[in-house]
Amino acid sequence: MNDMGLPFQSCLFTFAEMDYIQYQAESIPLKMFMHHYTLIAIVQGKGTGGIDGKRCRFVKGNCFIASPGVLVETDGAEAEGLAFYRLSFLVEQIASAEGHPAAKGLFEEVILQGGKLSVQPFGQWSAMLDELHLHREHTAGLEGYRQHIRLQELLYYLCERNMQHARHDPRSAVSRTIDELHADITKIVTVKQLAEKANIGIRQYSYLFKEQTGQSPVDYITELRMNEAKKQLLVSNDQLNIIARNAGFQDVYYFSKRFKQVVGMSPKHFVTKRRRELKVVALYYAGILMSMGVKPVGANLTWWGGSDFLKDQEKEVVDVGAPPSLEMIAELQPDLILMNDQHLQHYDQFSKIAPSVVIPYDGKRNVYEDIRLVGSLIDNTQAAEQFIARYERSAAASRAKIAAAGIAQGNQTATIIRVEGGGSRFSVFGDNYGRSGWAIYRGLGLKAPAKVRQLIDSGVQILQNMPIAILPDYAETTDYLFVINEGEGIECITNRDIWNRLRAVNNNSVFELNKERFSYFDPVSLEAQLELITNLLLERRDSV
Repeated sequence: MNDMGLPFQSCLFTFAEMDYIQYQAESIPLKMFMHHYTLIAIVQGKGTGGIDGKRCRFVKGNCFIASPGVLVETDGAEAEGLAFYRLSFLVEQIASAEGHPAAKGLFEEVILQGGKLSVQPFGQWSAMLDELHLHREHTAGLEGYRQHIRLQELLYYLCERNMQHARHDPRSAVSRTIDELHADITKIVTVKQLAEKANIGIRQYSYLFKEQTGQSPVDYITELRMNEAKKQLLVSNDQLNIIARNAGFQDVYYFSKRFKQVVGMSPKHFVTKRRRELKVVALYYAGILMSMGVKPVGANLTWWGGSDFLKDQEKEVVDVGAPPSLEMIAELQPDLILMNDQHLQHYDQFSKIAPSVVIPYDGKRNVYEDIRLVGSLIDNTQAAEQFIARYERSAAASRAKIAAAGIAQGNQTATIIRVEGGGSRFSVFGDNYGRSGWAIYRGLGLKAPAKVRQLIDSGVQILQNMPIAILPDYAETTDYLFVINEGEGIECITNRDIWNRLRAVNNNSVFELNKERFSYFDPVSLEAQLELITNLLLERRDSV
């Protein structure tokens, strides 16, 4: 091994954490997101699972390395006495690998790029793991240094058994062909072609393939394509022939027949059944789902939770945080992740956990269109249309009420603002950015002043952190002024001349609205806001 010039001199390997995971009977599937290089060492029992989407056999004596950002899954239903160590470590380049580029590349390809590793003899390997785990809490002082040495010895053990003949190892060659299958599932390929790529015979290839995956090449390719088809059936409304082609099937009729054989139902039946039973993590649009009777298993409640009108439903929804926790999402075992483009940079990681759908924010796409989009995704367009019709009826009734009271007749205007920075700044909102804009402008028909109208027409919908000195540009002659209190209210500006010269202030037509009732823009909150603001206007009129 020494003649290979292994790059231990140029890399620092540091112990991060280690735990022992044992499957009990009826354990649920486990999904683990790797933040560091992580060794999965099977020490008892057997089962199946996947590493970054590649199916693997988990059998006593097997060992795998998962790279950062990779999802590791175990299938609880197929686990029999399965137990394994999960060892995470850091890899840091601390010096130039000059003079050893080939060796370093081989080290990374074989050891760090993932896949099954040889660890025999098992007794020696198991003892090294036990010792590392026993001292896992020793991270400082002399004991910490000894633990560091144990990790180096374990990594050397792996190198010694896996690197010397890695490029010519038929198992590695088979593993590379599996990677190619995942890279392009639409490519038509035969077992003969795969064996030729691995430079081994068909019989040996099939044996090694099943050793690694637990399935024959044909069954594995079929499962891979069916999983892609199921994903696309859930997240797109494309025609069946397009979905079939994207999943690697050239003949849509053969695809439909094979799908029914494998899944047990037709593609159409699958879509109808699964969309109504979806376990959804909603990083956005959770309120729309709840209004349609679909309670997400998880949501970003840190940012978007808190509506007074959804608090009872939100009690049963897991808050996955902001930024969202990949581990929490994986533990929820979702069928679908729904998001806008705010977390687009993490889309690849989300999509490893479950099919992920991005509905980008667009200020020109109104709330009705959002509701229709989500409704079509969960196969419940009827609920979307029912809400829209119900809201329009309520809005017409509210407009009639305030008109009868002599309110909001003709071209009366309204402005929605939020005070910030101790009264030094403010934000202004359009009709499609929450803060009751939909109820005020669309529902009750109040007009937007020219500057706000420009904001709405542009699709921007919000201007933030503007100096309070330009507040009159947006609100000086407005008839009604709505101030959203999201931490700061009007008390910090009521004694200023710039405030007291506003028409709405002088006409007692300023309404301070709290966040919990008036900031949210899900269907349930929208309906409540329409009624509340109608009543506020009527009560103010009666008090004059």
